[in-house]
Amino acid sequence: MRRLVVRGLVVVCVLPLLVGCVSYGEYNRLKGELELAEQANRQLIDQYNRLLVKTNRQAADGTISEEEHKAALAQLAALREQLKNQEGTSFAKEDLPDGAKIEEGGISLGSGLLFNSGMASLKKATHFPALDQLAGSLKGKYSDYNIIIEGHTDNEPLKQTKKLYEYNLKLGFERATNVFKYLNLKHGIPEGRVTIFSYGMSKPLNPDTASTKEGRRDNRRVVFRLAQRIQ
Repeated sequence: MRRLVVRGLVVVCVLPLLVGCVSYGEYNRLKGELELAEQANRQLIDQYNRLLVKTNRQAADGTISEEEHKAALAQLAALREQLKNQEGTSFAKEDLPDGAKIEEGGISLGSGLLFNSGMASLKKATHFPALDQLAGSLKGKYSDYNIIIEGHTDNEPLKQTKKLYEYNLKLGFERATNVFKYLNLKHGIPEGRVTIFSYGMSKPLNPDTASTKEGRRDNRRVVFRLAQRIQ
């Protein structure tokens, strides 16, 4: 699929040069390949977004079993990999705010930069430099891309805040939502550009260290990813 998409993009870039060099039949064939590739991209993006919204809603309502949630996560991961291969869009190292890391093409912010332990509300601060810097990139360099905000937690059960966030899955979702609220209220990032998703404890950076102190610290994070271009 990626080979087909790339070929189509090349056709677009050099189309004025090709008109005088290839037959009309060859031009129509290449144009048809491009249209099919673009249609496949749109269908895959729509499939990903529908599944993402459905899984988010079920997780928030508590109407999805653990097995169903794992299956949905696996399907989302497979679709995201296909999208990554087709779109090939990721943040660059120069986009990294202070204290952030690159994670599979996304920007990862450790929860310690934003949240108190076990809480979903942002720390009491007038501004968050890492989010402010990231907002600048999202409004400038990447203004024509939609955004995915992922919430990730460690694998420890909640204790002190269990009444507020019974599951880590909900804690991750609430944290990602509050990060979006900051970007929306302070920087005007519109709701229509953003999809929010929680992996809870299900996607540790390194499963072998997920139960260590350092591993748990690293796994508590919010990750930003670039999705499809805005139509």
